[in-house]
Amino acid sequence: MSVLDPKKIYMNLKKKGFIDSTAKSIDHKRLEFYYNEKFVLSTKLSHGKKDIENYLIKQMSFQCKLDKNDFIDLAKCPLSKDDFIQILDQKGLLD
Repeated sequence: MSVLDPKKIYMNLKKKGFIDSTAKSIDHKRLEFYYNEKFVLSTKLSHGKKDIENYLIKQMSFQCKLDKNDFIDLAKCPLSKDDFIQILDQKGLLD
């Protein structure tokens, strides 16, 4: 079972080019990813301090158009921004 620290996920996704959404929520942070100034995807991250477990990891991976293991690598940093962009491009999401 995987668990991820929400603060680390937030910081690492920001390093990969995600930006804070202008849409505000009381219970979630929303991060958006743009490529060549074009919106590609968004994901939600809880404001809570509890570790993020399998169910929410799976939801975030779906929102980020990745399989669970690739999302974990994106969140923990082995998957670079360039690798992430390459995966999105291979899936035809960057047209």
